[in-house]
Amino acid sequence: MSPPKIRNRALEIRIAESAPRCLRRIVARLADAELPIMSTGQVMQVLGGRRTRLTVDVNRGEILLELAAELASNPTTLEIGVLQAAMRSLAVMGDGELALLHGSAVTADGGRSAIAVLDGGRGQGKTSLTLGIGAQKGSLLVDEFTFTAFLYGQPYVVPMPALPWHVRADMAPLLAPHATERLLYAVDLPAPTTAGRHRPLPLSLIVIPDQGLAPGELRETPAPAARDLLRAAVTDHAAKLRDPTLDHVSIFSSADEVTISPSLPAFNFGEKALDALAAVPIIRVGIGKPRDLPTSVAAVLHRISGDS
Repeated sequence: MSPPKIRNRALEIRIAESAPRCLRRIVARLADAELPIMSTGQVMQVLGGRRTRLTVDVNRGEILLELAAELASNPTTLEIGVLQAAMRSLAVMGDGELALLHGSAVTADGGRSAIAVLDGGRGQGKTSLTLGIGAQKGSLLVDEFTFTAFLYGQPYVVPMPALPWHVRADMAPLLAPHATERLLYAVDLPAPTTAGRHRPLPLSLIVIPDQGLAPGELRETPAPAARDLLRAAVTDHAAKLRDPTLDHVSIFSSADEVTISPSLPAFNFGEKALDALAAVPIIRVGIGKPRDLPTSVAAVLHRISGDS
């Protein structure tokens, strides 16, 4: 029996018979995702091995992911790990016209633009806040892996509605009370997705969840401080590809299990991305405990509507 092939316009994933069978679902979902278009198609091979290793050949556009058999005992972690490897490897093999931001996104202005909820260096509240906004107004674009193109200096978010959303255990009862898994697909989500609509949307607002502010408190971020606030969102995925021990959830145990050739250059494109993103209006919003989420969502919606 020949190994299955999953292909879309950016990525072909080849699953060996030796790979854990529980991967079939996430791979099928990746095939449905509208991934960013690269100059040439990329190939990712996934197979079983004695240890877990990721090898990325940037010049040849090839990704090899070997998975140790014991990973099959935790399908959710395994799915997250494969998703991380695929998205981050695609990003480093890009042509410099895309940035992979750490955060989520939702539509605004009746679907004419996008709002990105990005990591400000503290790593909490992005998915929950975005789901809350989407449940009240807008459609969900993408969680965690926000590919952003820069056209004439303007950031555009690439929708990827087929990818799953990772909901924290303490937020699941509030956001998706009927869900039985941590990775939620479109049918499980409390807000509509942009299924069938893949046109990149101009970024009109950036929201940074901030536990240092009272729930619902808003602070505008002036341009001089914006670049520093956004640096984590721009560099996190590249840093975690190099050193996966930085991840809260990972299938790798050390940086030695990841090989990228040729070695990644200094992240010069990140500086250009920071300049473009810093020109977009940026607000910080206070977040707190799960019960405070409606307050934070309401504050962002008032800012969007111009009522605040």
